[in-house]
Amino acid sequence: MPGTGSVHMADVVGSDVSQEYSDDSRSVECYSSDGDEAGMGLLDAEPGVNKEKPAYRVIDADLLVKVQAEAVQGVASIWGCKKSVAKTLLMHYMWDKEKLLSDLADRGPEYVYKAAGVAEPIDSTAPGMQAATGSISCGVCLCEYPQAQCSSNGCGHTFCNNCWRSHLSVQIQDGMARHVSCMAFKCGVVCDEELVLQVMQGDQPLLAKYKQSHLESYMEDNQKVAFCPSVPWCGRAIEVDSDPYVEPECSCGVAFCFKCSKDPHSPCTCAMWAMWDEKINGDSETRNWLAANTKPCPKCSKPVEKTGGCNLVVCQCRQCCLQPFCWLCGCATGMRHTWSQIDNHSCGRYKDEADARINNATRQHKRYMHYFERYKQHLDSLTKEKNNRSKLAARIAAAEHDGTESCDFGWLVKALDQLHMARRVLSNSYAFAYFFFGGQLYADEFDEDQNKINQNLFEDSQEMLAAEVERLSGLVEKAKELTLDSQLRLDAINSSVNIHTRIVKFFELVENDLYSKLQSSSAQIAVYRG
Repeated sequence: MPGTGSVHMADVVGSDVSQEYSDDSRSVECYSSDGDEAGMGLLDAEPGVNKEKPAYRVIDADLLVKVQAEAVQGVASIWGCKKSVAKTLLMHYMWDKEKLLSDLADRGPEYVYKAAGVAEPIDSTAPGMQAATGSISCGVCLCEYPQAQCSSNGCGHTFCNNCWRSHLSVQIQDGMARHVSCMAFKCGVVCDEELVLQVMQGDQPLLAKYKQSHLESYMEDNQKVAFCPSVPWCGRAIEVDSDPYVEPECSCGVAFCFKCSKDPHSPCTCAMWAMWDEKINGDSETRNWLAANTKPCPKCSKPVEKTGGCNLVVCQCRQCCLQPFCWLCGCATGMRHTWSQIDNHSCGRYKDEADARINNATRQHKRYMHYFERYKQHLDSLTKEKNNRSKLAARIAAAEHDGTESCDFGWLVKALDQLHMARRVLSNSYAFAYFFFGGQLYADEFDEDQNKINQNLFEDSQEMLAAEVERLSGLVEKAKELTLDSQLRLDAINSSVNIHTRIVKFFELVENDLYSKLQSSSAQIAVYRG
């Protein structure tokens, strides 16, 4: 991300395409056409556009084995230990290589090995450590066995293979494959992988379960790895470099927030998005309006809205037979009443309090609907344009295959991709605005004047982005016929570049001019990477 937050845009350079924006200094750099091939591939190498390398990688079943082996080999090479020991240490540290190596250097191997349940390497040449000869008494079944029928763990405890096999089988079946401990009383050392592979080689199903559990540990225990939330699951996972605030896209096409596994929601924080999701799916604003503007009938419990000034209201459903009740307290009453009182009924509620509650709930509901309707509008457009992209890609492939079109339409597909990203940012921006301006979430962070300034800056940037998005949407709609219109191609390329730059400026504004000004709370969002 560029470092400064501002809504100022670069001046326009000469182009017929940019004439309609020539009176507005908010436009960004465009390209001019110098021939039939002008504009081809400009989206691949745009001046001033920072195409950052994705901060994540997609892991499938084939890549998982390689990735885990690389991590194990890295620790084994640095520390000079066996790969099985390196794997046990990494699993204990939840595959956090940096934390493991840091503890090995700062606290020493004795502390790390003991915490991970790994036995310190034993010098087999030391006095008294020569291999035993003759028979060995198993400490579990108390039988004598030849040395060839017994096995030793790294801690030095030796038992017969039959007892080892029974112990390992139970541990693996009970889901303890990643931490199978020694049988010796109060030992606690993890069984060597070489021991398990040797003793369990006659039971391939359990051995396969043991190996698979170790393999899946890299995805399930690793804080830098998250499963793709696709339904049904595509079988892939995402690994990030370091920052968990990333919105990766899996190979199956599903994009999500790595931190909370919800849909991509920048510029909203994860907490903000959780509240927005509750509002739109739980319909909490409608419930709030009903709670403020209606009262349950004391007989049928259906909501009744007051339409007149009198405090005696009547339920109109046939089940109640026109049941009257007091609007202020909700109690059933008789029909005899005046404007000032209801016969045989007294109520201690304050009418002013009820009216204020109704007015505030109505205002909040209107405010919510303002943002929700615009959020939903861009979300619907995003869905339609995503479907159009797949259809267009199929048409382009068919046209190129038939030889009817020799022109490269990659610019059009990339324009649709940019449009998809912009729609998502715009739809999420209305959820952000609902909470950040005028809501209770950050009410104590800014005074009324500063909040208004922030809102005006945000809405100016939002409107500029929305205007360019609609312009590109219209251009893409015209280009769907795959006509060889060089000016249309150039217009779409220029608009795509404009949108990218405006999204960059938009996120700079949100991060540097809004979130960074928070005093009593902090906020982190995924960085826009284009």
